[in-house]
Amino acid sequence: MLAIAEGAKKQTLDQIGRLGTDSIIIRGSNQDNKQKSTISDFAHGLNFEDIQAIRHIPGVVDISIVSEISSIIAELGPSEIVTALGVNQNYLDNRGLKLARGRFISDIDVENRHQVCVLGQELARRIGQDSVLGSTIHFDNYPYRVVGILQSRGNIDDDTIPLALRDFDNTAFIPLVGLADASYSFAETDEFSELIIKISDPGLSGSISNTIRRALLWRRGGIENFEVIVPLELLSQARQAQHLFNIVLGSIAGISLLVGGIGIMNIMLANVSERTREIGIRRAIGANTRHVIVQFLGESILLTLIGGALGIVMGSISALGVNIFIQWKTSISLWSVLLALLMSIGVGIISGIYPAVKAAKMDPVEALRHI
Repeated sequence: MLAIAEGAKKQTLDQIGRLGTDSIIIRGSNQDNKQKSTISDFAHGLNFEDIQAIRHIPGVVDISIVSEISSIIAELGPSEIVTALGVNQNYLDNRGLKLARGRFISDIDVENRHQVCVLGQELARRIGQDSVLGSTIHFDNYPYRVVGILQSRGNIDDDTIPLALRDFDNTAFIPLVGLADASYSFAETDEFSELIIKISDPGLSGSISNTIRRALLWRRGGIENFEVIVPLELLSQARQAQHLFNIVLGSIAGISLLVGGIGIMNIMLANVSERTREIGIRRAIGANTRHVIVQFLGESILLTLIGGALGIVMGSISALGVNIFIQWKTSISLWSVLLALLMSIGVGIISGIYPAVKAAKMDPVEALRHI
């Protein structure tokens, strides 16, 4: 149970940590007029004027701009739609991405509208030999030269946290100007999918995010058609949820230990009853009360310690099975193994005290008469 809880905790915190605790993410609505159905849809999306307003907020260090495009890569076939992100140079560092080969999109690529691209590891594998550095692939029939390939980020489970992380392994990156027919002119009509804001101090993320939200609302006349995501707040929420999860698991484990302890106590009481004559003989040849207590308490502890060791082995096998067959990541830590052994010893002591004391208080004469 601890392995499952620890695995869930590590996975959740790792995914939130990938967003960067010193960043704030703004996601906007970017619909066509034909698709707009509610009043909030008619407010403009994230644009250059929003960026200028955010840039003047104290504590904002850097802003990465993202324009999301759904594109067909000819090398994958006409039915394969891939997410292409139009980004600028600082997106690589702001999202904690690393290159396996080549280089990332540069500001020179953006300014000069170079038709270059960087591919995620899995996307490059799916394209095959056509994705090697220097080769050309086609986005919506426009040729782009491959200049870099990212390191793999591993699988992401979108249901683990209340935020859909991007699958960078299956994403392509192109200069922010977008596809070849786009124009590099940050006018008020140009809308972006996402802004990633680097801040000077993670401790100020709450106040800075509130200031950003107020500034964007003021520019839209109070219409909130955007989402402000603060990874540090998500991290805090995840830790609180994990704390509640641990309390639930601890309660279940506590009930199991209570039931197990009652069972051990009954076994030891039956053991004392069956060995009454043995106790009488021990007392008759000089054993005192302490000797009898140590004997039966030691047997109780040994019984639970063996059970605890077997439980650790079976628990480790079960955790491995959960990891393989259910695809739920588990993590067995040294402290959880030691805790299990200590709990076993504790149950043995608590459950064995009453039977041991009862055995020690037997009248030696009456015990010897027992058949």
